[in-house]
Amino acid sequence: MAGYLPKEWNGKRVAVRFTRGRGFDARLVGDNAGGITVEPVKEEDAEDEEEGARSAFVPWAAVRYIQLLE
Repeated sequence: MAGYLPKEWNGKRVAVRFTRGRGFDARLVGDNAGGITVEPVKEEDAEDEEEGARSAFVPWAAVRYIQLLE
């Protein structure tokens, strides 16, 4: 998968699935030609998502698909 996601997706919850392994739900921070930047979100902390959020860069080569959850 390669390309850009719709700008409307920034800040929204997405499901990220990897080419190998499972994946996780996250908040999309942004994307570029190299991949996506996300902040993992736990279901039980959904109301306090901003606390302790850490972003991670995921290269497009590792992404099987991304689905908008909101």
